[in-house]
Amino acid sequence: MAMLEIKDLQVYYGAINAIKGISFDVEQGEIIALIGANGAGKTTILHTITGLVGAKHGSIMFGGKDLTKTPAHKIVAMGMAHVPEGRRVFARLSVYENLMLGAFTRTDRNEIAESLEKVFERFPRLKERRSQQAGTLSGGEQQMLAMGRALMSRPKLLMLDEPSMGLAPI
Repeated sequence: MAMLEIKDLQVYYGAINAIKGISFDVEQGEIIALIGANGAGKTTILHTITGLVGAKHGSIMFGGKDLTKTPAHKIVAMGMAHVPEGRRVFARLSVYENLMLGAFTRTDRNEIAESLEKVFERFPRLKERRSQQAGTLSGGEQQMLAMGRALMSRPKLLMLDEPSMGLAPI
């Protein structure tokens, strides 16, 4: 059984059929990419999987459970993290506070500190700026923060929408 199973997903915005019967599976450890032109529905698919947009038809199964009518906050608690496009951070909170918000569903306090250190290893700039307000970070640093915050939840499935937006090329 796949970790995520999407079957005949159809999504409407009013009378407009935004997603027309898409189906795909994601296995554990697999990396997939949704590729398409602007307006093709990539973001809508992610929003539907995470419960931010409702499906008109089809099914979304995660770990064998039907998510089609599941509220977004319960989907997060099941182990799914979504980093939306546009560097969404809590601008008035510090880098550290933003990261800790990513762990809000976790109860393993000792391991949260370990996760924080792993995020700081992946994104050393965030460690340097841990006390700085997130809204004062550069665009690329905000994107790193959004990714780090998602990783703090220790997701079973991590979905990134436009993950390279604002990042400087290496």
